[in-house]
Formats: sequence, C-alpha cells, structure tokens
Amino acid sequence: MAWDRVGRAAQAAYVAAAAGLVALVTIALFFTIGQPFGTLNDTAILVMTLAIGPIMLGSYELGGITPLWPARLSLATGLGAVAVWCAVQAGMILGVVTFDYYHPATGAFAVEDLALIVIGAWLTGAPPLAGPWLPGRLKVLGALAGLGFVLTGAGLILGGVNHPLTWVGGVGYQVLFPIWAYLVALVFSSRASTPRPAG
Repeated sequence: MAWDRVGRAAQAAYVAAAAGLVALVTIALFFTIGQPFGTLNDTAILVMTLAIGPIMLGSYELGGITPLWPARLSLATGLGAVAVWCAVQAGMILGVVTFDYYHPATGAFAVEDLALIVIGAWLTGAPPLAGPWLPGRLKVLGALAGLGFVLTGAGLILGGVNHPLTWVGGVGYQVLFPIWAYLVALVFSSRASTPRPAG
C-alpha cells in the first residue's frame, strides 16, 4: 500500500507540472489582458501547490540520506505548510480574505508567504538529500526551484510583488519548479512500475 504513494506522487507531479504551465500562461495573460486570467492563475497555483503534498510523500517513500526522525519531521512540516498555504489561497479565491500584493504582506497574506517559505525550504533540502533514485541534475534543479519558493515568499513579506526578491524567486517558483515536477514525475513513474524492494 505504501508503495502506491510513489505512483500517486508521479500523477501529482504531472498535475503540478501542467498546473505550473497554466499558471505561467495565465499570469502573462493577466498582465496583458486582465481578468479572468488573474483568478485562473490563482487557481492554477493552488492546484500546483496542492500537488506538492503527494510529491513529498513519494520522495519520503523512496528515501534519502536523512535519518528517519528528521525526515519524518521535515515531511510533517512540509505537509502542514502545504495545507496552510492551500487553505489561505482557497480563501483568497473565494473572497474570504483579501491580499494587497503591492505592499509588504500582512495578515493572511503573510501567513501564506511564511508557508511558501517552509514549502520552499523542504524543496531546497529534500532533493539534494534524496537517495540514488533521484538523478543528480534533478537534485540541483529541485533545490534551485525550492530556493525560488523561499525568495518569492521573502520578497512578498518584505515588499510585495514588486520586490526584487519576488521577481528573482519567481523564476524558480513559476519556471523551474514545473520543469522539475515534470522530470521527477518521469522518475516516480519509472520507480512505481518496478516491484518494491524486499524488507
């Protein structure tokens, strides 16, 4: 049953990659045309981030060099951050909370950005510490994508959408991460199709 997590991680990674591509297209359309592409972008980012949870579980299942309890703590913290981020984002899409993207984040927006930093911290650390199942180039790409999450969250907290860290982080957040998600989906798919090792 636990080995099924790898198969679900593959599916989730494909979803994350596709949603990331949709987010990239819709944010460009929002800046050139306007609504409804802003809302579509917010929704695509929500789907992308929600898909990170199963990716975390699949990575944990395949293992790495981190001892068991730190790995479990990292997984629990990462999953919690995904849940918090998605809850706040859904609230924003539904109009329960409002965000001011052009000033330093406060309130629910700051909570979401702190969660984004935690997700990014997991992504920055987990791929480099993964076992031999993850190719070296994907360890580096995953860490760079994770750094993008961290910088984006920090930039939004410090100065909003126009802060330099937000722009720099956006490359990792909205460009590198979908690429990494697609490539890691291929790895998960390959691993899910092989029998689980004994023991």
